[in-house]
Amino acid sequence: MSILNASEQGAIQVHQANFDKALVARANEIRNRVIQFREEEGKDWAEEIERTEAIPQALWNRMRELGFHKLTQPQRFGGEGLPLTLYFPILEEMAHCHGSIRMVFHAYNSIWRTVGQGTEEQQAHWLSKLVDEGALVAFALTEPDNGTGIDLRTTATYENGKYILNGRKHLITFAEEAAVLAVIAKMEGGAGRGGLTAFLVPQGRAGMKLEPMAHMMGDKGCSHAVITFENCEVSEDEILGLVGEGFGVAVRGFLDQSRACIALSAVGLAQEALDVTLQFVRKRVTFGKALASRQAIQMRLAEMQVAIQAARLLCLDAAQKYDRGEDISLEASIAKANAIRMVGEVTDGALSLFGGIGYSVGSPVERLYRDARSLWFEEGTAEMQKMTIAEALLTNARRREREAKKND
Repeated sequence: MSILNASEQGAIQVHQANFDKALVARANEIRNRVIQFREEEGKDWAEEIERTEAIPQALWNRMRELGFHKLTQPQRFGGEGLPLTLYFPILEEMAHCHGSIRMVFHAYNSIWRTVGQGTEEQQAHWLSKLVDEGALVAFALTEPDNGTGIDLRTTATYENGKYILNGRKHLITFAEEAAVLAVIAKMEGGAGRGGLTAFLVPQGRAGMKLEPMAHMMGDKGCSHAVITFENCEVSEDEILGLVGEGFGVAVRGFLDQSRACIALSAVGLAQEALDVTLQFVRKRVTFGKALASRQAIQMRLAEMQVAIQAARLLCLDAAQKYDRGEDISLEASIAKANAIRMVGEVTDGALSLFGGIGYSVGSPVERLYRDARSLWFEEGTAEMQKMTIAEALLTNARRREREAKKND
């Protein structure tokens, strides 16, 4: 548990004041359940994942058994219906765990929002499967040659009342485990943001081929796949949202809140790195003195905690605005860009304070150091976040200039 839990809990109670007391109590009960899971089972699951480089089916089953797969889904479909403000303290606790455990948790409680933008029929079908059966959604946006921008090459061509998908995606997390994939494609002849459309493609669809990719540096066990579409047919009923609204489905409907979730995950991981480092420097003695007694070490620890707390509050700001129905594109990118820098600096600091022993496989910070780097890339790099921030700044500046001219 975080060393700041007492003061942090006070801040959370302030944020929770606007929510139903029963929902707040439920969120706190789930948070305590996550802490218990982490303390009693987390280490054993982590060791098995590191040893086998696979997420055991028993862990997926355990997450569903504990109800961790349905925390943010709407109550009308059987989910807990937690807003981000109440979900974030829970996610932070889970982010102290192995990176792949956190990934499973995030996949269940965030990626469903793609399907959540579908028709009532699509939601009723898929969200019920997610909640009742523990089914999973995968998000297929990134391409090997075009990244995640509007210049995607996966195309959708309309023919005789159906759409034909052709192209390739890669780095698609849990594609093999997913029951359905939310695929972003460019309409034949389309251009820019208005040329993108989202589709729901069920697992096993003819013309869709999945190939596993090599394991990553961190988050061992978390699977990624290359997806090839060769004349893959999808019906008009499988359009997610409207034709030409794929950018909105991807970014406004999913990526913005997911970026905030990834940023908050970095907070949890960084806090775990600091917590174990504190334990180490209090026990480690050099030249007759505990490391923790040295002022240089104390300053480093203080800087790490300041960075973590600042990142935490940026995430909570994005969560509150999201829960109020506001556009958080700017806030999410600010939180993510800051978290990327923060988690790198904190895990660098943790490894430095542990010294050479921290670099050994199996040390308390070695895996955290590796897992932290995956957070740099999930839902966009620091450079992508800065582009979003700059675009918002310039757009707002132009708007203010136009308004000033009107008032002259």
